[in-house]
Amino acid sequence: MGAFEVKIPRVNANEDEVLVTDIHYTVGDAVEVGDILATAETTKAAIEIEVQEAGHILEILSKPGSMIEAGATIAVIDMGGETVSEGAVSQDKATNADVKVTTKAKLLANELNIDICSVQPKAGRIGIAEVQAAAKQTNAANGLEAEKPSNLTEMKAIIIGGGGHSATIAEIAIAVGWNIIGATDKHLSKHTNVISGIDVIASDDHLQELFDAGVTTAFIGVGGATSSQSRKEVFETLQRIGFTLPPLVHPSAHFGADTKLGPATYVLPQAMIGPRCKIGANVIVNSSSVVAHDCTVEDHAHLTPAAILAGNVCIGTETVVGMGATVLFGVSVGAHCLIHNNVSVLMDVADHTELSLEHSAKRRSLDI
Repeated sequence: MGAFEVKIPRVNANEDEVLVTDIHYTVGDAVEVGDILATAETTKAAIEIEVQEAGHILEILSKPGSMIEAGATIAVIDMGGETVSEGAVSQDKATNADVKVTTKAKLLANELNIDICSVQPKAGRIGIAEVQAAAKQTNAANGLEAEKPSNLTEMKAIIIGGGGHSATIAEIAIAVGWNIIGATDKHLSKHTNVISGIDVIASDDHLQELFDAGVTTAFIGVGGATSSQSRKEVFETLQRIGFTLPPLVHPSAHFGADTKLGPATYVLPQAMIGPRCKIGANVIVNSSSVVAHDCTVEDHAHLTPAAILAGNVCIGTETVVGMGATVLFGVSVGAHCLIHNNVSVLMDVADHTELSLEHSAKRRSLDI
């Protein structure tokens, strides 16, 4: 099946590098989809880098304490295919040593029309530098100027959805350096404009084709004012295909220390997240919302604009907290809940509860 590269997402528009704080696996370890491969930090947030394909760790390209560029590969996962290039020949072959060829080296060799078998390994390994050296020798022999390789870490991505929320997410992605090649949408016709420079290019049925063509990063532009179900379905589809789903943070958002974001979690303009918070996967922390210290927001939740969580609050999976709603210190709101706009939540809320202003007033009167 080949190899899969785990890349560092760009989280902050103003930072081209992240600090790798922990790597939780070593070369040869087995990993499953969703395992946390590494933890990294920017000046605004800590992020967990998940595994998108099951297999064995073939290469680790960084170490704790090192800085690594956004978009760069931190590890390579062998998904069960050949990890050694059998055709590579050199002194190493004479000693029966295995010659390993990195994925980037194979891509570059193909792009420069270099036979990988003619590349001289170094210490039993063929990387980009070895391919570039072979290309230089070939061009010099043919009297040609060395061809410049393209940017193999170009940050290309697709966005799912063509509505208003998609436009908002696309703007943030572009602001932090992503090249959004277009959008997919179930209902909108091809060429429908999302924002300037981004149109619908296909239906969601073509996501696998886009992935196979090399667009392996995606952003979810599906919102949900009252339910997270549609967004969750998109997230799960993208995960099954193998897309990388990096978090996004608007440059105006604020983070406290030791806050962690899950994949496909988006923090919109003027949002504030305090220290020691854990924000799960596929969460929307919408514009001007506030998450105070030590809060937990589970997967697929949505904090709509101007929602406020006091300290030590827990929000369950797929729960939507309405505009202007407030949740009191230490309160837990269960899974699959809908908290209506402007509701004050003063006590714990059970799973699958819909809490309106009227219901909230009744709860308060009973408590008195």
